[in-house]
Amino acid sequence: MDPHTINEYLEKMMPPTIALLITALISVIIGLYLEKFRARLVFLKYKLLFNSLGTTIQNEFWGNIEVSYRGRQTNHLSFVTVEMTNDSNVDLENVNIDVWVDADSQMLGHDGYYNESGNIILLEQGYYNYYTQIIQRNQEDMDSRNADPAHVTPLQLTNEINWILTNKKFHLPIFNRHTSIRINLLTENFKGQTPQIKVSVLHKSVKLITQRDKAEEDKRLGINMIVWGLIVFIVASFAIQRFYIDATIPIIIIGIIGVLQLFIGLLIYRLIRFIKQMLS
Repeated sequence: MDPHTINEYLEKMMPPTIALLITALISVIIGLYLEKFRARLVFLKYKLLFNSLGTTIQNEFWGNIEVSYRGRQTNHLSFVTVEMTNDSNVDLENVNIDVWVDADSQMLGHDGYYNESGNIILLEQGYYNYYTQIIQRNQEDMDSRNADPAHVTPLQLTNEINWILTNKKFHLPIFNRHTSIRINLLTENFKGQTPQIKVSVLHKSVKLITQRDKAEEDKRLGINMIVWGLIVFIVASFAIQRFYIDATIPIIIIGIIGVLQLFIGLLIYRLIRFIKQMLS
């Protein structure tokens, strides 16, 4: 091969090669940084599922509908599920989960379990001790009212009862990577509405985020893939055109087709559907 030809070939190939090497190096650095960041902070995803059980109403058309719980009439009962997932690469220990409702609601019952193993989730020990203490004091107060109609329940006890009915604290001895849990709550709302539920996790280097619906997540993923893919395609086409000036027109044509590929594909898809509808 002619040495002059080899030199021209190397001159054309060196700039793109250097650019690719620099891009690869930057990608490696960004990847290492992101991995280091992920190792420092763990994201737990959660979502809330609401299922209305019944609402007390008085209606001329439907009639009177009453919803009761253990013989006591209620305005609205809901079954709320908290689903939480650890899709990180870190196994967590001693994770405390706080759940509370708005001032117009209260929690009447609860249970929880690990989805994979089925093991039950218990209340946090300190909260459980406080909870049992309040229940015992409340029973003693009820006995005092039965014995003495003039007995007045202390305001502090009333506030404490209200607190344990609106707040729950759960404890996870371990929360392994790529596993999930479920906490079920039976809630009552005094105004006949859906209760407002708040969830919090108290653990070092852990952040709780809302889990999007799978369809929404796939949509966001698709849009981001398309946008970033087009940006890379346009930049790469521009860079190649700078180094291969003789191929400017073909590269521009390919670039236009690349940018419009989704639109072209959509037109072809709509045309095929239209033809099928006409023939059917």
